[in-house]
Amino acid sequence: MIHKVDIAICTWNRDSLLAQTLNSVLQLSIPESVSVSVLIVDNNSTDHTQSVIDSFVSTAGDQLSVVGLKEAQQGHTFSRNKAIESATGDLMLWTDDDVILPTNWIEAYVAAANQFANSVFWGSVIEPKFQEGPASWITENWNNLKGCFAHRDLGAESIEFTTERLPYGANFAIRTQTQKEFLYSTNLGRRGDAVLGEDELELFRRVLDACHQGNWVPGAIVQHIIPPDRSTEKYVYDYFVGQGRALVAKGKPWHNDVAKFKSEARSEYAKYKLKRAFANSKTWVSHMLRSALAQGQFEALVIRRDD
Repeated sequence: MIHKVDIAICTWNRDSLLAQTLNSVLQLSIPESVSVSVLIVDNNSTDHTQSVIDSFVSTAGDQLSVVGLKEAQQGHTFSRNKAIESATGDLMLWTDDDVILPTNWIEAYVAAANQFANSVFWGSVIEPKFQEGPASWITENWNNLKGCFAHRDLGAESIEFTTERLPYGANFAIRTQTQKEFLYSTNLGRRGDAVLGEDELELFRRVLDACHQGNWVPGAIVQHIIPPDRSTEKYVYDYFVGQGRALVAKGKPWHNDVAKFKSEARSEYAKYKLKRAFANSKTWVSHMLRSALAQGQFEALVIRRDD
């Protein structure tokens, strides 16, 4: 049975969004006989993040135990591993600093962990919430772009996870004992403004490869706040550059010809810019994404070669 829960939130220079997330934490319904700690890891923020955390500590009072942590090494995975070091509960609940949590969030995961005794991790729905309505080119290409905005929905039924059907990092739970056995790979994940990601997916696959089980929990739906600066062509391009770098990190590049990647990135970018003026969005977006993926693989292979 679950008696203690740690909520882990890693943050970097998102003070206003973090404030919204922490306010939703205060609204959570906590099951009887369950204690809750909130682990907040500040990864070298230079904005008002510390003030937001201090305000949250004073507001939380006796309802929640709040642990403020610092991680000097830049990178999301370093921050995640710092949170794991401090976790003392039965279950870790992970979310991001730009998410609004539903009041039943803890209840849903605690119930799932108690119900599925043979499972070690769970995940649920992430719904993007654009602060300003998404541009038409985003909605017209949603199936290709939804990963940029962490959209995740595996349906209304509880299903077992597979290596290709997994939750995303903004909304999942994992037994603490398992999490301490499986740390995040520090060659993946975001670093400052660099969009790489893939870290939780790689971890989940290692957990499954070790013959553990995970289950989808459809009822713990969170909202992922998308500010205007994250619904631009530049943000999407940078996201897919990160996806290209992740392909190399996972050992799955399209090929290993550095010069060819450089050429592909430039030629696809030229097509994207040219067709942006007159073609339908599905045409120019496809060139933009291919350019970004090639650029990311080029950059990663150059770094690997130089090392």
